[in-house]
Amino acid sequence: MWLGKLVSFAFARVLMIFLVGFAAGLAWQSYGDAARKAIAGWSPRLGWLAPATAPGGTSPERLKAMSLALATARQSLDKLATEISKVQAQDRDAPRRRATR
Repeated sequence: MWLGKLVSFAFARVLMIFLVGFAAGLAWQSYGDAARKAIAGWSPRLGWLAPATAPGGTSPERLKAMSLALATARQSLDKLATEISKVQAQDRDAPRRRATR
């Protein structure tokens, strides 16, 4: 009898911890930046929690780097497409084997 109460109390405690954690996670998702600012304002040691600032704009160097990365990705994709078409052509040319019983 006391074991049943102990198990139900332990289950209720675990369930309560889970629900509080779930609610805290939802609140953090909803108010994350505001909460980070508030916590970072409490102490200078907590400054790392402050939300990261978005980059101001796109510099010409950044645009050049992005275009170079896109060109490289395009070349890799073209090579992959060529290899896939070669494999498909070889597969069509190979004679089909019939299963014999």
